[in-house]
Amino acid sequence: MTYPSLLWSGTLAESREREPAVPESTIRDLLAEDDIRARSIPFFRIPCRPEEIPARQGLILRMLDDPIFAERIERLRTALIDTEQLFGEIRRSETEEEKTLLFVPAMNRFFALAEELADLDGDGGRAGEVGMFWRGWLGNVANEAYRKRCRDVLSRHESAFRLKIHGSSVTAFERKNDVRGELEKSVRDMGLEDAIPPVRPVQKASLPIVNGFAGVYGDYARLAESFRTDCEADYIGGQRDITEAFLYREELEFLLDVSAYFRKLREGGYPLCCPEVSERREFILNGAVDPSLLRRNVPGTEAVPNDVRMTDFDGEREQFFILSGANGGGKTTYLRTCSLAALFFSAGCPVAAKSGRCMPFDAVYTHFPANENYESNGRFMDEAARAEEIMDAAGENSFAVFNETYSGTDEKRSEEYSARLADRMWGQGTFGIYVTHIHALTGGKIPTLAAVVDEGDDNRRTYKIRRVGETKSSFARDILEKYGLDGDSLSLRIAEIKAKKGGA
Repeated sequence: MTYPSLLWSGTLAESREREPAVPESTIRDLLAEDDIRARSIPFFRIPCRPEEIPARQGLILRMLDDPIFAERIERLRTALIDTEQLFGEIRRSETEEEKTLLFVPAMNRFFALAEELADLDGDGGRAGEVGMFWRGWLGNVANEAYRKRCRDVLSRHESAFRLKIHGSSVTAFERKNDVRGELEKSVRDMGLEDAIPPVRPVQKASLPIVNGFAGVYGDYARLAESFRTDCEADYIGGQRDITEAFLYREELEFLLDVSAYFRKLREGGYPLCCPEVSERREFILNGAVDPSLLRRNVPGTEAVPNDVRMTDFDGEREQFFILSGANGGGKTTYLRTCSLAALFFSAGCPVAAKSGRCMPFDAVYTHFPANENYESNGRFMDEAARAEEIMDAAGENSFAVFNETYSGTDEKRSEEYSARLADRMWGQGTFGIYVTHIHALTGGKIPTLAAVVDEGDDNRRTYKIRRVGETKSSFARDILEKYGLDGDSLSLRIAEIKAKKGGA
């Protein structure tokens, strides 16, 4: 059976065949453990196809704007977990009799789950397509007959054998304990207490108990066995295989996780938009901010917005930039703003910006060197190796950022390697940014961005990033002045020392 995916074009089974394109290092660089739950990270490693982005954006927006729909998704997830656990109990059953007694309520629960899936309507991404499929699935003549037959079998001894599933939060494990209790009660009613072993796994009903129940409720056991015999091969591994449908659980959990993340951003005052998918080679964002600032308790109203404009069409080659400027001026924050936007957009998620228009990326690469002990040949060699991997993997439809790569070596070699990296990224059409303090790289064919300071206000950091020509200074002078280490301050101190010595 092929069930349509909620998040991808195509089926659930086809979505499992997609290979991750975004490396794990990018996820480590950009997302903290408390941002997105680990179970949903794999979806960020597989970029969407162009037609999938707006569909997924619409679904996530509906999760944010429609509480009733969000609650329905949560109920579906709970029902899927519940149903999957019950079928898991069937797989772990040690006897055919036990499988038979569990099969009817398990199928009944699945039919109820299918009805909930069929309730998904057309607003929001592919929800309508999924709902339409399941409405057709339930309307199939064979399914309709099996559903009626399943209810009839189950209703024969529902009061004595409480296996009917009501969609509550009770787990399959707890429900099976109830089943055992009912079986034991039936065996005791028959005077067969000796059939209950004194020591037993609480989650398993012994064969004597199962057989004892079947003896008391023989008509139920025969009907259940007949139902299982007729439809098990069809629904478990056959033409209507229902086990694939359990893959919806991962998709529902992704929707719940990302909507929780973006809801926090919205409540924190951060802008959210769903950029338009552009057919041109461009990455345009208006009023973009770094959403990871929320992790540091920075309200959205205090996050300084910046525009992003990267283009590569009609002869304009400004898709890769050198970013230089003042220390502490917001360069790393801007890098995270851009790379997180590229990652989220590629995964069909909203972006922390007022508006945007972006091309789909086939991968997002990041290089944020960490100040830590390196296990191989030192910091420089490790940085160089990772940067080389990115250069080899990135193409003209990729997005890549580098934060002061090659800083763990002397200035001459750092400039040589940095120039090679920037030239290669720009030349092959990769979108992205290279942050550096090497002024020789600025003002050339590769366009330059700078972290702006207010020179008229003691070089105050504005955290604004601007397109500029060649940059002559990284504004390190103001830091030297702060600690009295600039040329003028040092000359003054030397003069004072000499004067003191002369007067001694």
